[in-house]
Amino acid sequence: MAYTLTTPYRNETWIADGTYASPYARLAGRRLTGGTINGPIPISITDIHRGISLLINGTTVTENQTPSQDDLAAADYYYLGGHEYTIENSVAAILIAAGYGAYVTPVV
Repeated sequence: MAYTLTTPYRNETWIADGTYASPYARLAGRRLTGGTINGPIPISITDIHRGISLLINGTTVTENQTPSQDDLAAADYYYLGGHEYTIENSVAAILIAAGYGAYVTPVV
């Protein structure tokens, strides 16, 4: 039986100038009262969906938001964040055993 893997993602809130993520997701899309960065216009923040890649080595699954080419080359299997894949039973078993069963669905 084949399985479908939909890789996980997380919402990150970024300040409008894009320099860093903020833990204040509840404020997303709202103006900050009186907030400025080198100017009179209030800054905004917004949520961005960020895909999380899953790298598998043996039976170990590692999350990596920004994998390098070396990370990908070193992995037995890798699945880039923000994508959907059809995977083999053996890979599905590894992911389910590692706690990623919510992202794996059987293809019927």
